[in-house]
Amino acid sequence: MSTILITKLRNGDDSCFKEIYELYHFKVFCFVKKYAQPADAEDITQNVFIHLWKYRTKIDPNIELDSVLFKSCKQEISRWYKKQNKILSIEYMQLVKELDSTEEAEPSISLKLEKIEYLLQQIPEKRRKIFTLHKFDEMSYKEIAAEMGMSQSAVANQISKTLQYLKKNSVKSHELYWFALVFINHYQHS
Repeated sequence: MSTILITKLRNGDDSCFKEIYELYHFKVFCFVKKYAQPADAEDITQNVFIHLWKYRTKIDPNIELDSVLFKSCKQEISRWYKKQNKILSIEYMQLVKELDSTEEAEPSISLKLEKIEYLLQQIPEKRRKIFTLHKFDEMSYKEIAAEMGMSQSAVANQISKTLQYLKKNSVKSHELYWFALVFINHYQHS
């Protein structure tokens, strides 16, 4: 059924889009609500379906519709918070909450941040610079490619390799935001 829906959607079938919306709206909304403020969840959910329609011709009919939608959810949640400039403030509040919860949390957080710094020092210098420009300086692949004299796909590949390396070494994405916060504050004050 998913393949049929995607094929019809790719062909611009309005009624198929409405069917997908009715079938998946509640699921998507519930998923988004886990990661977003309730007031933002409906807007983000709408963005997911706008994204689905906008990029319908690029969807691979062999991929499950659930997978397509939930990948889009993650992208739209991230995009929403970047647009709202909330990503670091939310992560900062989480960090403060964890630091306030017990006195033992501080060494734990510090150890995690030291681990990330150590891991980043282990990767090749050029890859580390690309990753830093993207994650901490919030430069786009295009901007990094222009600055480093390489293709956007090469930039994407280097960032992907770094993320895989960090994940392989048990670094969670929210810890990267904490690290970014500390990194940014450290370099602004030095």
